[in-house]
Amino acid sequence: MTRRPRGVLCERARSWAALAPDGELSELEHRLLHAHLARCGGCRRFAGHVTEITEVLRRERLTPLSRPLEVAMWRRSSTFARIRTVSAAAAVAVMALGIAARAPLPMDGSSSPQTLRFEPAPVLTDQVRELNELRDFRRELLVGPQSTVRHFGDQPA
Repeated sequence: MTRRPRGVLCERARSWAALAPDGELSELEHRLLHAHLARCGGCRRFAGHVTEITEVLRRERLTPLSRPLEVAMWRRSSTFARIRTVSAAAAVAVMALGIAARAPLPMDGSSSPQTLRFEPAPVLTDQVRELNELRDFRRELLVGPQSTVRHFGDQPA
């Protein structure tokens, strides 16, 4: 028997079930959780286990530690930080060189590259007028003649 993956709704309901014993759910989340638990037996069992474990942990007395906890911290050496900084600067320099190598060079020997200017094509007024007339004609065929638009305050009594 293969195990079927849980859906998004079950994952969300289980995360809500973990927050519910601490009272960290909004009213909407609380209602959605209860609606889901009414339909889903697996999530209902999970929520029951979470509630039981929470109650057992809260009933137990606090036990003092026999010795303080020590957490080992890994510190980066200053050499590593310098190497990382130098390598980042080298990467930026290589990118700048690559961009500069692909830049177009001036053909006439001047020191600055020529700028290309693009100008819009002249508007063909007769063709544009014909296209607008065709659009209006097609619109009248599809929709009918345009009537006057009534605004909010112009509604008939």
